[in-house]
Amino acid sequence: MLIECSRCRAVFSLQDGIGAAGTRFKVQCGRCLAVFEAAGPPRPPAAPGTAPESPDDAPAPTPAATASPAAPDVVQLPPAPAPAPLPTPEDAQPAAAAPPSALRAAWSRTPTRARIALGVLGAAIVGVALYALTSPGGTEEKVRQGREKLLLDDARSLREATSLFTDAAREAPGQAEPEAERAFALLLQASAHQDLASRVPPGQREEEVRAASRLLQQGAAAARQAMADDAESLPAIRAMALADALSGSPEPAGARAEQAERLAPNDAWVLYVKAAAAAASGARDRAVQALSAARQAQPKLLRADVDLAAIAMDGGDRSGARELLLKVIRDNPRHDRARRMLAVLTP
Repeated sequence: MLIECSRCRAVFSLQDGIGAAGTRFKVQCGRCLAVFEAAGPPRPPAAPGTAPESPDDAPAPTPAATASPAAPDVVQLPPAPAPAPLPTPEDAQPAAAAPPSALRAAWSRTPTRARIALGVLGAAIVGVALYALTSPGGTEEKVRQGREKLLLDDARSLREATSLFTDAAREAPGQAEPEAERAFALLLQASAHQDLASRVPPGQREEEVRAASRLLQQGAAAARQAMADDAESLPAIRAMALADALSGSPEPAGARAEQAERLAPNDAWVLYVKAAAAAASGARDRAVQALSAARQAQPKLLRADVDLAAIAMDGGDRSGARELLLKVIRDNPRHDRARRMLAVLTP
């Protein structure tokens, strides 16, 4: 029988028989020493056909607790155990890992429905994780970041843009846009090395030529793949036009540039490709006009300023070229091609 102190709410266990059924008796708390009344267990219901038990027939209580000497009619409860102290961080120990055999045994006792539910939940978690990694939103974000880096135009930014476009193309196989942007980033690097090969000292030319050839080969292959994925994609057409221009095929480059311009007349990179096609055919005036239009369409397009500086250098306008290159370096101090071209201009 359980007894709860009316003052401190301590709970004590008394042996059955301390109090007769249905009777009340006094007890003294072993913790706070308060004296209060407690009721014995209720009488069991009388069986059908039998007379209810009278108080005289009730069995005499069997004393099982020590009576208080000060009050013999009061049952003294034993002292309540002190609550266990809370563990401190120093006392806390990590729980030992269950052995594999115990885990297997626990799993074997798991109901079949619960196992199926856990399997479905695990598959759903994996599916959500894979979707987060390969979702179109992630691919589009990589393409957006890559395009921002293309505007900076320094070698490191172009390599980082190529890496972003490569990841996007892997996440979206068969989609022309990320593969075309990857091709375009490779071709921009090839174009920079081609131009530097004609300006740097003879000892550095071979390295520039090799880099230009390798990047042009990779970029042209990626552009052809993008065209195979979607021949009507603007980024694919734009990339293929640049590949043709750098490969020395001005006519197909010009035709593709015009096709891209019909799709996006004011696109800065389309205007840049139009300038590259014009330069490949020897029409420098048209190239200057297209590069100037590209600068107006996108003031952050540093490649247009650098190529205009290159045209100015080839035309003997060293002052104009220097002014353009200094502007590029102010906008992007990391622009290595502009710095190397400016070094060539320094007397």
